[in-house]
Amino acid sequence: MLAALLVVLTGCASTQASGPPPSGGELRIAMSAGNIPFPSTPPNEGYEGYRFVGNNIYDGLTRLNLEQSATLPTPQPALAQSWTTSKDLTTWTFRLRQGVTFHDGTPFNADAVIFQYDRLRTKASPYYDAKSAASAAASFRYFKSWRKVDDRTVEIKTTKPYAWLLWDLAGIFYPSPTAVKTYGNNNYNQHASGTGPFRMTKYVDGQEMELTRNDNYWRTPVKLGRIVLYPQPEPASRLSMLQSGEVDWAEVPSPDSVQQLKKEGYQIELGKYPHGIMPRFNLFRPPFKDNLALRQALNYALDREGTAALLNNVGYPATQYVYDGNPSYTKKSPGYSYDVAKAKRLLAEAGYQPGQLTLTMAYPTGGSGNMYPDTMMQKLQADFAAIGVATVLKPMEWNTIISIGLDGLQAKQWSNIDILWASPASGMMPTGFSATFFCNRPGGLKNAAGLCDPKIDAALTAASQQPDVASQYRYLQQMMDVAVQKAYFLFWMHDLNLRVLSSKVHGYIQPQSWWVDFTQITVGKD
Repeated sequence: MLAALLVVLTGCASTQASGPPPSGGELRIAMSAGNIPFPSTPPNEGYEGYRFVGNNIYDGLTRLNLEQSATLPTPQPALAQSWTTSKDLTTWTFRLRQGVTFHDGTPFNADAVIFQYDRLRTKASPYYDAKSAASAAASFRYFKSWRKVDDRTVEIKTTKPYAWLLWDLAGIFYPSPTAVKTYGNNNYNQHASGTGPFRMTKYVDGQEMELTRNDNYWRTPVKLGRIVLYPQPEPASRLSMLQSGEVDWAEVPSPDSVQQLKKEGYQIELGKYPHGIMPRFNLFRPPFKDNLALRQALNYALDREGTAALLNNVGYPATQYVYDGNPSYTKKSPGYSYDVAKAKRLLAEAGYQPGQLTLTMAYPTGGSGNMYPDTMMQKLQADFAAIGVATVLKPMEWNTIISIGLDGLQAKQWSNIDILWASPASGMMPTGFSATFFCNRPGGLKNAAGLCDPKIDAALTAASQQPDVASQYRYLQQMMDVAVQKAYFLFWMHDLNLRVLSSKVHGYIQPQSWWVDFTQITVGKD
């Protein structure tokens, strides 16, 4: 049973693994997160929590095909081996995979699926988890009802025609009902049990997590023996751990180290993928509410090429929310270039002379996929100053930035923020647009930044109701065109997903995704 295998520490961390690594080796990773993601369903720490913890401990009914790099990953069968849908795209029936067990030996079946849906959506459930429910709300946006048909079959009804349910289901994870009932929601994280390719065998909050191969994994034989995660929010710390041999994998180390790391024989991984830095204007109040000229002025004021140069070109300029080549990209709008003269004219048109406007911008000191916030923010501050706009920089912990996104900029405690840093997985999944583009969020909450445009809502809704993928993306392109024209975001940088691996790491594939498949990696000799 998992309880007999799990080592949970609450005191000082031990840097020693639990014995020699199994065959396939041990992969030690320096994450950019400020803490070990909680092994919740869903995990915290943004998408880095999904990448390293969620997708390794758990499975969804669907999964993304991350074992390839040629195309954007799409939903594939996982715990659901097949499905059917009604013509009107409101009733989905899933045939579950047989013979799958949780890490603690509990069988996976329809009861486990319904248990989790009730735990996250039914307040009357004795196991309702309010915290996880809030984090998972976006994935359940269009769930109307769910029921067990038989032990191997589950039916989900949606509130409207909805073509993207398979994408949502890739991010809904299933914990062992036995573990939840035994330990309760408050203690579950110390006893997490899923069906995924790795089981949690050590967890020291704030310091270390160890994931060991699940030898009974249902999908494919897992090659990698063990993963050890270390939270290291500072790029210099991640670089130091890599060069000292403490880790084999460093997320976004210092960009000025790339050439030296190449000379030292490290594997440098870079590639386009759906992720960028797209700060959000506070549209609930002035100065940005109903002031298109000001939003445009700041977009023209950004020296994106200069920012990229500061980052040693591990990112590249963004002209709109998604990059050229993403199927949601609109070719109708060229986007925003660097044009100081035009920015100054638009600033005047917006009603401000140089020196009259001071803005407050909240940004993270580090954390999941945030590239290099301190360096980037200093450059942004200088760019805005060049057109006469002062910027007060407000550094925060990454989880606080996430909390602001959940609470919304209309909340009293955050209402003094004019611009909020955002690092969306821009176009990784079409469902990801809902949280930042839709006027209303699940539960009737307003868009966190106050964006409320009927044309965007209509295009995004239409996209989600199209049975064919080509039509979906045509509507998404229309949505992007409106977003660019109205300058609803500060379109800044696209990320090239820098990570550096030891020469001992073999079999890694860099997908066009924020997520990664760890199952076929091995760690051995150079």
